[in-house]
Amino acid sequence: MPRNFVFLIDKSSSMQYDSKMRSAKQALTLFIDSLTPEDTFTIQSFGNKGTEQLWGSGPGTTEEKEDAKKFVNSMSLSSWDTNLHEAFLEGLLRAKHDASVSDDNVATILVVLSDGYATRGETNRTKIAEHIYELNDEGTVKIYSLGFEGSADMQLLDAIALMNGGVSVPLLRGRDGFAEQITNFLDSELGSVLMSDVNVQYSSASEETKVYGATQNVFPLLADGYEVVVRGLVGESGDDKTLRTITSASTLEGIKNWELSVTPDDMDTVKSSLCFQSYAHDRITQLLRLYDASDFLGNELIKRLVTLSSQKDCDEKEFAKCIRAEALALATEANVVAKGLTAMVTVDDDGCMKVDDDAEVCIDGTTPDGREPARDENDYDYAYGDSYPTAESDIAYIRPASDSSYKMNGGYGYSSGAGAPTPRHGFVYFFALLSVWFFVAILKI
Repeated sequence: MPRNFVFLIDKSSSMQYDSKMRSAKQALTLFIDSLTPEDTFTIQSFGNKGTEQLWGSGPGTTEEKEDAKKFVNSMSLSSWDTNLHEAFLEGLLRAKHDASVSDDNVATILVVLSDGYATRGETNRTKIAEHIYELNDEGTVKIYSLGFEGSADMQLLDAIALMNGGVSVPLLRGRDGFAEQITNFLDSELGSVLMSDVNVQYSSASEETKVYGATQNVFPLLADGYEVVVRGLVGESGDDKTLRTITSASTLEGIKNWELSVTPDDMDTVKSSLCFQSYAHDRITQLLRLYDASDFLGNELIKRLVTLSSQKDCDEKEFAKCIRAEALALATEANVVAKGLTAMVTVDDDGCMKVDDDAEVCIDGTTPDGREPARDENDYDYAYGDSYPTAESDIAYIRPASDSSYKMNGGYGYSSGAGAPTPRHGFVYFFALLSVWFFVAILKI
């Protein structure tokens, strides 16, 4: 599908740190090279004002792309203030204008790259989100947001993307380079758009068969090489267990519909299986994203974005709390640890929890008498960095973050308390503990 792009690039002075502006320029010039003559694009930089510098709009021809790349490389930093509100509104007006003079099969996309909070003009975050949604209430423009970790207002950017049929992503320090992360995101999400407004719906042949708790089922764009997965739960079913999937989307040839029917086997899904945990992870991620954005969305809008499994039992005035409650119940049932929802606690054990009676090293990495075992110096640094383990066993269990008690669900994991590894080695420590737990289970069998 042809695409209309409006790129909003933050050029406030804070973009000078960590090579953010240089990374943005590098990634944007690479993506400009991938545009085709059927595409149109606009580049708008913002800082103290909503529009500091402007290029376009123009088609993705060779001549126009070369001129645009010169413009990108000439962008300079402005003041420290960020007028995010004005930048979004002016960018939306430009994107809507391009959409109004384009065919129906053209996808119109606004991409914003920011590293700060709104500090100029309208700074009320709720009003900013509301004004953007009101201007784009028909959903003509898909908004995709990229924010630099630790400095961008990711909660606001994510809410805006959620309200306007888009996607947001944080740009992480220490994970590849910023330029590579931006390039990968643009290529994978927006590189070669095949469809827009993809909608997947489940239905059943029998009224007795209930399908509920579906994960995200509406997708703004589907790019080449990308895939979407919609998961759900099937409750009590009647004699006819056939499930039907209806998918609709806008394509280059207009709106298309596809139907698929399947009859699941009773043994296909087991609650304790990896399948259920995988579903739970996706569903919890979806619910928490909505909960985090609930300050900006309002009950009426948020109810259009998700259907809760027990929605009829929920007080409409407390809908956000119902979202969190469902996520917590699902996390507890599936033994899933989710940031801001469930947490890890450690249990101090006077005696070392050994792999077996003859083990020389405990699960926490110490010998039974509390001494550090001999190990290669490089291996020690790799496993623990600058943080040394304590003599107590750090055995982690899942519990709700708001609950001071804990339930021993047998889930070993990473804890950032005393004796835990530094965050950059957390995965190594978690994997090591999980491996030991698996080894213990085998021995007991």
